[in-house]
Parts: sequence; C-alpha cells; structure tokens
Amino acid sequence: MSTYVYGITAATHPSLPEGMGGVGDPPREIRILKAGELAAVVSDAPEGLRPKRRDLLAHQSVLSEAGAGGCVLPMRFGSVSPDDDTVTGVLT
Repeated sequence: MSTYVYGITAATHPSLPEGMGGVGDPPREIRILKAGELAAVVSDAPEGLRPKRRDLLAHQSVLSEAGAGGCVLPMRFGSVSPDDDTVTGVLT
C-alpha cells in the first residue's frame, strides 16, 4: 500500500500525533517512521485521493498537531510514496 506523507521532523520531536486520524474516509491512522535523526509523519494513502475539503482539513490538522511541539517540514497535500521503505530510505 502507498504511504501518504504529511511532514518531516526530528526523531526527537516531543509530541508527534500518533493515533489521530488523517486523510481518507474513514480517516487513516497516523504513524511515525523514524530513520536516524529524522522522522516522517505518515498514514496509509487512500485510493483515488482528491483535494476534498475533508482531506485538506485533515492534512492541515495533522501538521498543526505535529507543529505544536516543534519544527516540522510540511509536505504539500497529496505527497504519496510507494511504501514505508521508500520514505525511510529518503530519511536515511
């Protein structure tokens, strides 16, 4: 399954939003991928993702929650990677 990427931050970030919902219907669960000193805030990517209001707000909400505790490099809406291994490879 493809991986939707919300943003990139330090692996030591104090309050990453695990367990909250992201894009998709139903909302996909947020998870954190770590590699070295970096971490990516991701979820599974829904099929046929389009910029609907619900998904745009979910994307922004995840970034706001992650950014509340420290710096986050936001990815634009619709940033999808083939899989988790590809994301961690980029982080490495």
